[in-house]
This record gives sequence, structure tokens and C-alpha cells, in this order.
Amino acid sequence: MIMQGSGGIFTIKMAKTKHLFLTTVFLLVIIFILGIMIGRHFSSSRVDEITNFIQDNELNTESYLIEQELIENFEQGNCELANARISDLGADLWQLGKSLSPDDAEQRLGAKNYYFMKRKYHLMQIRTYILLYKLKQHCNNTDSVILFYFSRDDAQSEEQGKILDDLVKEYKLHIFAVEYNYSKEISFLEEYYNINETPSIIVDYDSQMQGLVSYEDIKKTINK
Repeated sequence: MIMQGSGGIFTIKMAKTKHLFLTTVFLLVIIFILGIMIGRHFSSSRVDEITNFIQDNELNTESYLIEQELIENFEQGNCELANARISDLGADLWQLGKSLSPDDAEQRLGAKNYYFMKRKYHLMQIRTYILLYKLKQHCNNTDSVILFYFSRDDAQSEEQGKILDDLVKEYKLHIFAVEYNYSKEISFLEEYYNINETPSIIVDYDSQMQGLVSYEDIKKTINK
């Protein structure tokens, strides 16, 4: 009787162990499937984000080129149109910059997409920079514009960026920070200004200063 009872207990333990094993396997399968589904969701979201950006950018580019034909002669009435375009470009730059700024942006977007979007960001900056020049020449715009070339992991570039951030708090400035030698699409402006070191800044399109420039020296240039 004792032997039979022990066998029954042993059988029950085996059944429980088998049930626990099967339950564990089942839960692992569910977790695995959920992981795939979540991964696909985020992958799909990332693709959608890139696709939407490209489509919107193509439309914005077409719109910009059409507006350029209207703004080209810069009759007085077109200054309002140019100002509106500056505002739109500023909003687009802010949104794109927000997507690129997180530390995990390259991992989240993928290296190829990140590189593409960053090049687009720089090109949008230069487009806005040039449009502001036309605004300054023909519409009596008095805002100061600074083009700032920097290098990543460069202490002086980082310090120059902090100085420019401080200046923005005091003056109405448009600052365009472009990574030096980032891509061939934007090299034409580097060649135009003969940029060969960082940091380098160009204030109001003609006052060029290379190396780390102090707050006071930039302030004097702005006040001219």
C-alpha cells in the first residue's frame, strides 16, 4: 500500500512538472510572437515616418521652387510671401531637428535613413539661409544671420555653440549650424566661403571668422 501511494505521488509530481514545462514553453512562444509583432510595428512606424518625410519634402521643394519664381524680383508685395516661407521653413527645420536630436536617433531611424535625413536638414538650413539673404537685400530685414560650421567631438566647436546659444538669448538671430565636410551636397557653400577649419562662423553673410570667437567679438560684429 505504501509503495502504491508513493507511486501515485510520484505520478502526480511528474504530471505537475510536465504541466509547468508546457506552460513555460507556451509563455515563451507568446513572448516571442509578441516580440516579433512589436518589432514589426516599430519597423513599420519607422518606414512610415521616413516615407512621410520624403513625400512632404518633395512637395515642399516643388512649392519652394514655384515661390522662388514669384519672389525672384522681390517686388514689395512679395516680401510678405518670403517672410511666410521663412516661417514655414523654420517650422520644418524644428520638426526635422527634433527627429534627429535624440541620442538614439541613428539607431531608431537606421544609419542610412539618419544620414539621408541629416543631409536634408543641412540643405533646408542652407535654403533658409539663402532666402534670408534675399530678404535682407530687398525687404529691409534687419535680423542678423550666423552660419556656424562645426565638427563633432570637437571641444572648440562645442564651446562656440554655447556662445551662440547665449547670443540668441540677447539678440534676434538666425543661426544655422552645419557640420563641416558632412556631405558633397553642401560642400559648395564651404568652398564659397573657403571653410577649412572648425569652428568657423560667417556673420551677416560677409564677416567671416575662423577658430573660436568670443561672445564680445561676435557681439561687435552684430552691432555693426
